[in-house]
Order: sequence, then C-alpha cells, then structure tokens
Amino acid sequence: MKHRFFYGMKPRVNSYSPKDFSGKGYVCDLLLQTRWGTPVTVSCNRELDIWKVQHGFSTVFFGTRADALDYCKGRFYDANGQAV
Repeated sequence: MKHRFFYGMKPRVNSYSPKDFSGKGYVCDLLLQTRWGTPVTVSCNRELDIWKVQHGFSTVFFGTRADALDYCKGRFYDANGQAV
C-alpha cells in the first residue's frame, strides 16, 4: 500500500472500490478499515483458495474466507464505522 499525504479533507474508505486494491494475483473481496481509517483488504488468490488480510505493512494468510473474517471480527470496522 502506498502512503499519501492529503491536504484538506481526509479520504474515507467508502470512497474506494475493492477493485482498486486488486492486483498481483489477488482479487479484493472486502474492504474494511482500522479505527484510524486506514484501509484493510480481504483478498482471495486467483488460482488457489488462499485468503489474505492486509493492513498497513502486515499481511496474514488464511485457508478459508470464514477464517479470514473471524480474524477481522472485533479488530476492524466496515466503511460506516461499525464493528465487524
């Protein structure tokens, strides 16, 4: 992820689309945010059934989508700021 400096209003996660975070063999399935508003992606590999949760410089891999979403529960928020 690239860090950018914004002068003015800070962009919100709901202004992004999951396809903006797809690439390098992964398709972004779900877009969440941290409590500070930085994006969190839940992505699936295009060839294998491997899921990853990526936020900041951290990436955690999972075998199923359910495991990835269980990891996100209580840690991250949806685009409206509600806990997952």
